[in-house]
Amino acid sequence: MNGTVIAGTNNLFTVECADDVIRNCTIKGKVIKTDKEFYNPIAPGDIVEVEPDPINDDKGQITSLDERKNTFLRWNVKGRCPQLLASNLDYLILVTTPDEPPFRPRFTDRALAQAEHQGITPIIVCNKWDLAEKMQNTDRQKEFEEIEKRLSIWEDLGYKVLRISAKTGEGMIQFAELLEDHLCAFVGQSGVGKSSLINVMDNSCVLKTGSLSKKYGRGNHTTTKGTLIHLTLNESLMEGVQGRKANIIDTPGIR
Repeated sequence: MNGTVIAGTNNLFTVECADDVIRNCTIKGKVIKTDKEFYNPIAPGDIVEVEPDPINDDKGQITSLDERKNTFLRWNVKGRCPQLLASNLDYLILVTTPDEPPFRPRFTDRALAQAEHQGITPIIVCNKWDLAEKMQNTDRQKEFEEIEKRLSIWEDLGYKVLRISAKTGEGMIQFAELLEDHLCAFVGQSGVGKSSLINVMDNSCVLKTGSLSKKYGRGNHTTTKGTLIHLTLNESLMEGVQGRKANIIDTPGIR
């Protein structure tokens, strides 16, 4: 039967199979044939064929990998080859912040380039927008104007940009509606609030969130591996309608 990879490391992968059983699977023969060499052969979002274990129903072997629609990856220095973070995406959600950690537009530019190369629709999300609003009419007014200028440039290029806040709820309704019934990967530097956004959209999710380094103002890693999460969107964000879904791959933060 086929299944969707939820998470995995090395040669052990969690697969949600077509019979609604979640199985811990190894790769049969330890080789998956692809047209490229990757640090890890399989990523969350991959569709695979699974041979269930005849004795333990919660185990199985991955026998083949379906052709991917697209992939999102980063360079693995240790392995000196690309490392898969997510596959078969509808949207790539590029999460940034105006402050805490500081605005880093070049990171977003690099992710935009890869999204274009892979044919994935990128959406730029500037979380913690309440912090940007506090910059106005202060000695940080010029800094705010530079951030707004860069966001406007991306909008002029045709990219969708959302200014939202997981803390205050600003823009969260529009964000949740956009993600409904899609598979998306959240990408961003450590500390930008990817896990906080997921926790707001689904009350049943309690993902660990981290504080910033006081010395450097950078985030500490709280998500250590990519994981596909099925969200039941908060009814308060969906006009009171219950049971609406979204699928998110929460990727490790990148400094």
